Amino acid sequence: MSTDAQGARLDSAAGWVVALSAALATFAVFGVAYSFGAFFAEVRAEFGVDRSQTALLFSLTTFAYFTLGIFTGRLADRFGPRRVLLTGAFAMLGGLWLTSMTNNIWLAYLTYGVGVGIGVACAYVPMVAVVGGWFERRRVAALGVAVAGIGVGTLVGSPTAEALVEAYGWRSSYRILAVAATALMLVAAIGARRPPMHADTAELPRLSALMRGRVLMFTFLYASVLVLSASLFMPFVYLPDYVSGLGRTGGATLVGIIGGASVVGRLGLGALGAVVPLMRLYQLSFFTMALSYLLWLGSEANPWMLLTFAIVMGLSYGGFIALSPAVAAMLFGPVGLGGVLGALYTAAGVGALIGPPVLGLLIDASGYNATITIAMLVGFAAVPLLIAAERLARSRPAAFGPQAATQHPPPISTAAAHPPSGEPVHVPAYGTLGPAAIDSVLLLSFGGPEGPDDVMPFLQNVTRGREVPPERLAKVEMQYLRHGGVSPINEQNRSLLADVSTELARRGSPLACYWGNRNWHPYLRDTVGQMVSEGRRHAAVMVTSAFSSYSGCRQYHEDLAQAASDVPNAPQLSRFRVYGNHPGFAGAVAERIREALDGAHLRSDVHTLFSAHSLPSRMAASCNYEAELRDVAETVADLAGLAGEIEIVYQSRSGPPQVPWLEPDVNDRLTQLGSQGCRAVLVVPLGFVSDHMEVLVDLDTKARATAARAGITMVRARSVGTHPLFVEALVDLVEETAGLRTDRPAVGRLGPRPDTCASGCCALEPVG
Repeated sequence: MSTDAQGARLDSAAGWVVALSAALATFAVFGVAYSFGAFFAEVRAEFGVDRSQTALLFSLTTFAYFTLGIFTGRLADRFGPRRVLLTGAFAMLGGLWLTSMTNNIWLAYLTYGVGVGIGVACAYVPMVAVVGGWFERRRVAALGVAVAGIGVGTLVGSPTAEALVEAYGWRSSYRILAVAATALMLVAAIGARRPPMHADTAELPRLSALMRGRVLMFTFLYASVLVLSASLFMPFVYLPDYVSGLGRTGGATLVGIIGGASVVGRLGLGALGAVVPLMRLYQLSFFTMALSYLLWLGSEANPWMLLTFAIVMGLSYGGFIALSPAVAAMLFGPVGLGGVLGALYTAAGVGALIGPPVLGLLIDASGYNATITIAMLVGFAAVPLLIAAERLARSRPAAFGPQAATQHPPPISTAAAHPPSGEPVHVPAYGTLGPAAIDSVLLLSFGGPEGPDDVMPFLQNVTRGREVPPERLAKVEMQYLRHGGVSPINEQNRSLLADVSTELARRGSPLACYWGNRNWHPYLRDTVGQMVSEGRRHAAVMVTSAFSSYSGCRQYHEDLAQAASDVPNAPQLSRFRVYGNHPGFAGAVAERIREALDGAHLRSDVHTLFSAHSLPSRMAASCNYEAELRDVAETVADLAGLAGEIEIVYQSRSGPPQVPWLEPDVNDRLTQLGSQGCRAVLVVPLGFVSDHMEVLVDLDTKARATAARAGITMVRARSVGTHPLFVEALVDLVEETAGLRTDRPAVGRLGPRPDTCASGCCALEPVG
């Protein structure tokens, strides 16, 4: 925890000071950047250059801050937002002042492009990112305040700049803006503070891992943003020049109106994104931005059309900005989202670098009407690219392995999985493994929605027969919708299975790898049907649950038995043993703990809570769940070198209050520890193999907020995820199931679990 945040809490007045500081910083930098149109004619006349060369000033600056934001965000994480913002303030001051003194357009490219580009990059990403760390319950509202500075800056900055240029000329105006923007950024820097709990605890895979199997989808998404951006910035650069050419005034005011309307668009369309399918809303924003150019075309005869154009363009532009992170989360999952967004935002920079200068050449050659038409057509061209990205997202494969890297088959239904009688079955070139003739690997998991339309049907699948109240389902639905309607478990399963496939190939034993779910696509039955159609005979089955319980052990055996019964000629499905005390799993958890301690600069004697999913007490009485958790927690603590007190806590209780469940709840325990004077706690999601929705909501959101209210700095270790030790352990278990290994390694006191449950073990209720 940074010393300048000592004593501060989440969702506090101190957090709102940071949010207002972010709004002030973005107001200052975008007020300058988006006022360029007010300077356009004067700068062009001063240097005696064409529209394209003049527009390049804007393009270089926009390209700079879209690409540099990736690096300034990381610098803010390391050195704090205040130092980065101060750097940006002096870059803005120097860039604008030197630009006001230059007599060479090429030198202006350097002074303005670098100075203003660094200024915006230092204020935008770092300040908006730091706001998120200060809030839990009111994060959306706080981020709305932070980014509102962009629209308000455009609303105020463009007409103010126009008035300054008219009164003092463009050189003096840039000096005035330099002083004003720098002063505002210096004031904002006073409130730029690290959040009270400065520790990144999310699973952060490499960008290459996030792109695995979906490079083409990202390419279409990237191309759509690039193409849209090539036309998007035309009014910010050329609208004042266009209005002036008609003999009218107020062009800069219209740019300001675009900025003001974008604030409404960010809030309105951003809110709609929680109830309307995100991709449809995103596509509508793209389409409306392009369509708005028709209003611009009709404005020569009707001046009011320009006002309408500015409002429609601003609303749709604001929606594009607000929805982009949610769409990226829907397509790639929220884990590692910063890397995906950073890469995606470079598309906007490239589009801005290309678009305005090329449009300037077209204006000089063919006039405004022809160029506006071309810009509109370019904008429309982005829509089918976005639709293509969505279609690719819906056709992701359920199978992994050497052939799956280049194939993207559509989802397979049970009816389509069986070839007609007498037709040959195509069997890809995979061998078998060990005396048991294992020829494939099946990852069996819980399942989760892939988009907003999937959320409620998925929840109804999960709760079928349990009489869960509709209002309870509605609350859970909103939790998913806040994450784009996409469960992170899907991408985590894809990454895990891909890494298992790679490790098998590395060991010289490539096997076809498949993925099936209990509650959502790809359903286990459909995946087993696919395995039949591809000639599989015997699969080693691994599940995404490391400990014994009904839902984490016996129910998966029941799922496999049901699938084998439903699908004719189903392969033998051999689930390998419960692996919570396998040395690879325990070792991976220990390494995640050491990563968390080092990253947060915590001592090894920190109070540690090992968290697992709670169970009804009667269900827990029929299995070794509690004993296994205690045994593994003690072993992991020794492996990680923990010297403080350790405890088992539970989370994610969902039953009626009158039914006893395992306790203590993690939130109750955090509250107690805070009242006892504890000021730092390490939370380890021992009972989960990946950072899926229950971890994100119950630990990263609810428990973190509880800790903040209790005055505790809570640091969470990552789940094992795709840690190499865990991946190697799973492949060891595949080999064990195949009969290649006779040893059954285990750590702790309980020894290895049997491959199948004993009678009465892990039952819904204790027997007898």
